[in-house]
Amino acid sequence: MTTRQSRIKRATQIDVAAMAGVSTAVVSAVISSKPGKTIRVGKDAEKRVRDAMAALGYAPNVVAQSLAGGKRNIIGVFTYEAIFPSDSENFFYPFLLGIERGAMQLGQDLLLFTSSSFEQGPRSIFPNGANRMGVADGAILLGEEPDKSELKQLHDTGFPFVTIGRRDTKGADLNWVAADYVTAVSDVVDRCIAYGHRTLKFVGATKVREQNMDRETGFLKKQRNGLTLSVERVTAEDINADWLRKCLGDGNTVVLTETFKHAVALEQQVIAQHGSIPETISIVALAAPLNRSTDVERWTRISVPREEMGELAVRTLISRISNPDDAAIKATLPCGLVPGTTLTEI
Repeated sequence: MTTRQSRIKRATQIDVAAMAGVSTAVVSAVISSKPGKTIRVGKDAEKRVRDAMAALGYAPNVVAQSLAGGKRNIIGVFTYEAIFPSDSENFFYPFLLGIERGAMQLGQDLLLFTSSSFEQGPRSIFPNGANRMGVADGAILLGEEPDKSELKQLHDTGFPFVTIGRRDTKGADLNWVAADYVTAVSDVVDRCIAYGHRTLKFVGATKVREQNMDRETGFLKKQRNGLTLSVERVTAEDINADWLRKCLGDGNTVVLTETFKHAVALEQQVIAQHGSIPETISIVALAAPLNRSTDVERWTRISVPREEMGELAVRTLISRISNPDDAAIKATLPCGLVPGTTLTEI
């Protein structure tokens, strides 16, 4: 007997239907999780089908099953982060929870793209010149720093995708779902003013992406008589004793840090100079840490609706897949403010 002949034949829907005593259309209806099914299946028939599937070891071929309708009902999730956010402590993990929930609500399967273009190299959508995500109907892209050239290339292929986070790419009108940092930071400044602060400093990263610029825009939006607002972009490592002395010497009573790393660096310098937060100076973190720690709860900080953004990204992607010729969809969701204890009245 040859190797081919000795292989066990894979069970099909026809085999399941024969064992359960139903039509293949009933089997297909039981397997399908999509809303709006036209065939209603009774509980007894469904039980016979599922028992037959278990007895035969039948596993649906999702891709082949969905190709008949022209769409696979599979959406991809791709991240540019070095580690796929499968750890619940990772900043991007709640986005995945929201994406999963949105996919379930709309009867979509998820396909996670986790491989890299080369060992220990950056992830790439086009590692060999071809779109790795082509097996899906469309994709949601995650990551702090996407490759803009790849976004442009993906856009030009006509492949439907949505980025989580506002992304501006020359020559490509992209679909995205983002946090409304402009309004959130503007509201933080209002809170600081209500607490009596009049000299406020914004400290941001040296690399300016869309989300960085949105935070800065929200900060400067409140510039008016009676307030002194300043912006400085430095690395967290540049926040040393000399930097702190100048910051205090300039009369700043609160610092809004663009990243959580900057907030921690500032507090460490304050403590090193025998001060404390918020007694020496108040701090508001305008971002959550990339890896959550037990220490985060005491910080006054912006709260990003990450799960809601994940859900909205799915709905946006499905809309884009269904209506490919419509204008690009750009949506923002409001942030919250966690009061914490690092901002005080003066």
